[in-house]
Amino acid sequence: MSSAVYSVDLRHSNGNMHVGVSGEFNRSAAEAVLELLQSAYTGSGRIFIDTANIRHIAESAADYFKSAFGRTNVPTACLFFKGEKGREIGPNGSKLIILKTREKKCCGNCKNCSCKNHTLHKGE
Repeated sequence: MSSAVYSVDLRHSNGNMHVGVSGEFNRSAAEAVLELLQSAYTGSGRIFIDTANIRHIAESAADYFKSAFGRTNVPTACLFFKGEKGREIGPNGSKLIILKTREKKCCGNCKNCSCKNHTLHKGE
């Protein structure tokens, strides 16, 4: 589901649902996510909602999502939000996953390195 301001996509993996939300999280986006959860949830597995590509969250949309989620057949215990923006959207009882970003390490052989960790072999 998508519009000019948001996009919501779904994929299944290992019995779990993975929902990606990008763009503006407004009331229409919240309704699209809720509709997707209601129609696609099979009663088992976890649901992961990735918030990394959300640019902005309308406060009214977050409030709407939290209150309307209670009217779905999806238990909050299986709902996992990936990313900081999940704090604003997630209803009580859902879980938040914050992924640590890894710092890339330099190979040490380059001045102002942007080498992506390549290594030099002897004789090169």
